Amino acid sequence: MSDAPKPKPFILPNRQHVTKEPDPGGRWSAQFPDMIGYTSQGGGKVPADFGWNTNPKQWQEELTPQTLAERFDELRILPPKQEAPALPASATPPTNKP
Repeated sequence: MSDAPKPKPFILPNRQHVTKEPDPGGRWSAQFPDMIGYTSQGGGKVPADFGWNTNPKQWQEELTPQTLAERFDELRILPPKQEAPALPASATPPTNKP
């Protein structure tokens, strides 16, 4: 291994001026009309009395292989079984004679 110091990466002092990218502050530009900046992301606020009705994580943790099999059987729809063809009245079951 060499003890030489690693070269520093080349960093532009004003990247947006060179690459013509939108600035990270989110100011709108005619060159990038579809850009989403900090100001266009919205300032959503969760009400103080908001609460989840269910807890998906807890629901997933409570699943066991048995409960999954039961739910699968409840949701599974099978085609109706075909009836076995009727044997004629003259037919008799075979007997095993030695």
